Amino acid sequence: MISKNKFITSAKAIKNSINCHKALVTIILLCDSPGYRMKSYGPASLISIHNKKLIDIQIANIAKVFPNNEIIVCVGFDAEKICKYIRQKYRNSNIRIVENQNFHISNSCESVRISLNNTTNDKILIFDGSLHFTENSINKINLEQSSIITEKHKQDNLDICVNINEKNCIEHFSFGASTAWSEICFLHNYDIVESLRKILSTCDKSKFMFEALNELIQTKYSLHNITNDHIIYKINNLKVYNKLKEET
Repeated sequence: MISKNKFITSAKAIKNSINCHKALVTIILLCDSPGYRMKSYGPASLISIHNKKLIDIQIANIAKVFPNNEIIVCVGFDAEKICKYIRQKYRNSNIRIVENQNFHISNSCESVRISLNNTTNDKILIFDGSLHFTENSINKINLEQSSIITEKHKQDNLDICVNINEKNCIEHFSFGASTAWSEICFLHNYDIVESLRKILSTCDKSKFMFEALNELIQTKYSLHNITNDHIIYKINNLKVYNKLKEET
C-alpha cells in the first residue's frame, strides 16, 4: 500500500510536472558580456562544445523541462554575431533578441531590466548566458514559488555565494557567503516580478543582478533554495572551457 505522505508527495510532483507543461515560462538569457580573457573566442553563447554551440545546448535543455516557453536573449558584446546565428537557426522559434547597447558601462541589472520590459509574462527564469547546464540542473524548479539554484559542489568561478536560513530561503548574496549561486533565478508571480522591475528601474545601471536580488529579499518576498546535484559550468575563462571539453 502507498502511504499517505508518499501519495501527497507524488501528487505534488505530478502537479508541478503538469504546470511545467502548461504554464508559459519566459526564459531570459543574459548574453551581453565577454568572458575573462576570452574576447578572441567571440561571445560565450557561440563557443562550441563537442560540435554544439553553447546556446543550442541551453535552448535544448530548457525546452525539455519547459516546453511552453518564450526566450529573450539579451546581447551586448559581439551582438551581431549572436543575432545573425539566432536569425538563421531559430527563425521559426519563439525567441527574440534585445540589446544592451551600453553593456560596456553597465552590468546585469540593466540587461535584466531591458529584458523584463520586453515581456508581460509573470513566470520568469533568468540565466547567465555563459552557463553550461543539463536538464537535471533545472528540473527541480517549482513554478509555484520563486527560487534560485545553488551548487552542491564548489565551482571556483561562481563568485557570488549565498547564506541560507533554517527555512531554506536566501538571506543574503555576497562574495564571502557559504554556498555558491549558480546564477539562475526563477520568479513565480506578477507581484515579485513587478517588485524586481521597480528595483531595476531605479538602481544604478552599473549594479549586478545579485545586488538587486538583495534588495528584493529585504522586502516581503522570499527566494527558496534549490540545491543542484549536477555540476554547472560558467564558461567565462579558458581554464573552465578546457575542463568542460575534457569532462563532457
